[in-house]
Amino acid sequence: MTDFTLCTRNLTMVADRTLIDGIHFSACSGEIHGIIGNNGEGKTVFAQVLAGLRPKTSGQIFLDDRELNITCPLSAQKNGIYMLTQEVHIFPELSVRDNLICGNEELIWGKRIFTPSKKEMEQCCQKILDMYHLHFHLWQRAGELEEADLRLLQLLRILICHPKVLILDEFSTFLNYTQTTRIFDILMNLKEQNTAILLITHNYSEIRRYCDQVSIITDGTITANFTKNQFESEEFITHITNLNMNFRYPRLVLSKGKTLLKVEGTDCPLTNICFTLHEREIIGITGLTKPQRKALSTYIVKHLKDVGLLPEKSSDEVLFLTQGIPFNITASNFRKARKKYFVSASKEKRYAKSYITRLGIHNATVHTPTRFLSSGNKQKLLIARSLFNESKLYIYDEPTKNLDSISRLELYNILNALALKDASILILSSDISELIGMCSRIVLFKDGKQIGNYSTDYLSSEALYKQL
Repeated sequence: MTDFTLCTRNLTMVADRTLIDGIHFSACSGEIHGIIGNNGEGKTVFAQVLAGLRPKTSGQIFLDDRELNITCPLSAQKNGIYMLTQEVHIFPELSVRDNLICGNEELIWGKRIFTPSKKEMEQCCQKILDMYHLHFHLWQRAGELEEADLRLLQLLRILICHPKVLILDEFSTFLNYTQTTRIFDILMNLKEQNTAILLITHNYSEIRRYCDQVSIITDGTITANFTKNQFESEEFITHITNLNMNFRYPRLVLSKGKTLLKVEGTDCPLTNICFTLHEREIIGITGLTKPQRKALSTYIVKHLKDVGLLPEKSSDEVLFLTQGIPFNITASNFRKARKKYFVSASKEKRYAKSYITRLGIHNATVHTPTRFLSSGNKQKLLIARSLFNESKLYIYDEPTKNLDSISRLELYNILNALALKDASILILSSDISELIGMCSRIVLFKDGKQIGNYSTDYLSSEALYKQL
């Protein structure tokens, strides 16, 4: 692939408010360009405009000196621009082969009267699998794949079209270290093929290790740019410090209270399970697949009614997108927001204002439509809903997905405050560093079977990864 440059001039997008404002940006082929900033600052919106998922209001997008007219995802893809979104979009009932090909026929083979033959399609799919040393069975049902493999499949749907520009939006949110490294190996291969890679991330180590350039977005516009040889500069370190990306966990050491929950027995869907949760205790669980985490949460909720639950589902699946922020927060306990026999709108707004401030839901008011919130702010809204219920036990499944470092710190401080008030917290997470940083113990699973229950004192991420 020949050298090229993707750039924007005065790129602006306005919805209920200005989401991105006059962005001047440039990314070169054969580079990984990091895009960082806090939640709600416009990172994802900028990427969506480039990928045709949102319409620009004004400004220009260029590939070298050629101005692009991007009005929809297909128009972006015809110019070689693809985006891997945070949410997994696959057809679970179709095979791996059909998921790779479906919708991509014209982009792969061009316009033609007859559809490709079965042999052509299989050869095309097998070639992309062999290129990246992946061992999916072409006729396996996609819905049977685990979370990490689903994300790989979604990435392969793009790679089979040979993108010029690949945009990744927090792709490593649900992946462990090994899985993330596996995908970065693919990205480094693409970099050698002269693909331009735009990486939206909150992970400081990914920036330092992989990025050639970094742009910082604040309040919808690019406020700073740095090349790799400037990563040691005082100015860059100041920006990173202000974003709180060089993270430290605010763990508290608390004495355990009385036993709140003991999980064991043959009626539990997981094998060999046995752990106890006490008041004022934060426990981590890792090594479970998505269905296994759901099964465990369902089992616990069945045996202990007073539970604040944050599911791992996409926020768009569990939020009422046509309702406002106050409604979404108080939906977990309408009784608390009622006045006499009816829900009080003024009470809902009062509670909503409190959580907007408490959780740092940026660039939003009680009047902001839920559908216009960023992914990070939607996640905070779900956290606010769980907190509003004022439970004895909180089960948080991948709670910090889509959250920047400042928002993660705010959440961890809230969890500490809950523990100080005798609540118990169960964190189900694939981020072992997070679990070691915040939990007193980690319950480790492999293949649906509990294989360990460890104190986090002197425990390392490497020691746990070796057992998974």
